[in-house]
Amino acid sequence: MKTATVSDFRANLKEHLESIKNDQDILIISGSKKSDFVVLTLEQFESMEETAHLLSSPANAARLAKGVKQARLGKISLKKIKI
Repeated sequence: MKTATVSDFRANLKEHLESIKNDQDILIISGSKKSDFVVLTLEQFESMEETAHLLSSPANAARLAKGVKQARLGKISLKKIKI
């Protein structure tokens, strides 16, 4: 996670945005009066929103945790699907 001041972000906008995109990193901008901001790509934001949605239901979160555990233990099966 990178940080920058508002002045630095403004002065180096293009470079900061390219860095965020290329590194898939998040930039925290320190503003005045404790007004901080976060800059990330739309892809990162959508991924976070999807994860929050999937984990919003306790039942779904439990199913996902069970699936992750099974995958880590190698208890998976591959199935071919027809398209």
